[in-house]
Amino acid sequence: MAIDNATLSRLRGRISALEGTALDGSEAPRAVSFGLAAVDDHLPTGGLAGGSVHEITGGSGSATAFAAALAGRAQRLHRPPLVWIAPRIDQRESLYGPGLAAFGLDPVALTVVRIPGHGRKGAAQALWAMEEALRTPAIGAVCAEIDAVDLTASRRLQLAAEAGGTFGLLLRGSVSNDSAAVPPIASVTRWRITAAPSGPAWPTSLLGITRWQVELLRVRGGQPYHWLLEWRHDPIDETAGGFALAAASGDRPAMPAAEQTLPLARTG
Repeated sequence: MAIDNATLSRLRGRISALEGTALDGSEAPRAVSFGLAAVDDHLPTGGLAGGSVHEITGGSGSATAFAAALAGRAQRLHRPPLVWIAPRIDQRESLYGPGLAAFGLDPVALTVVRIPGHGRKGAAQALWAMEEALRTPAIGAVCAEIDAVDLTASRRLQLAAEAGGTFGLLLRGSVSNDSAAVPPIASVTRWRITAAPSGPAWPTSLLGITRWQVELLRVRGGQPYHWLLEWRHDPIDETAGGFALAAASGDRPAMPAAEQTLPLARTG
């Protein structure tokens, strides 16, 4: 039976990830898995490829929280230092430490690089900072909030991630529902994250489990897909949280006490 090119590419990527080698025989950076078979099994490398840049769109606190959860997975799996590049507007902080911790990110191992304001100058500074951080092997993961990224700039970021073996998350604003109309960039994956109704609230809290509509718009060597995911947070053990498929509204299991969530990672 003939195997299509996409399936063949996926199998090759999965084999190289399991063997810890790139397709050219060199040592491959480890993938960052979701810890959820429904998602990991759909991705060619069994997770988000290391030494690569992954694009997250959504333009809201939901996208920031999703990025924080992935960055926390990178910390938990590989224990690297994390750099987060974020704009500073009127001295207001865009990141909230306890909120980040609620999505599994360790603020102690986090270095925040502040870029003053938005606009072309701010984007240029943020792109330079991200490229330099990605090229540094001692840095395991980089997340940057940059809206204005063209194809040339994204290629430089991807090359830098490959050179440093660094896991990169490019957090951008909203993109069009028409994926064909979105300008192409060189990221290995592109995701669109939107908020979904939260899960059942705690008896002692007004807050429910955080849920996202997660769309994989593009993946190199694979196919688009979508999931309804939730983040299960353990307020006692910050390292115990994780991604899970959200149960259908008519088939929700009873929620154990360890699954309370905290506010989103972004303020303002």
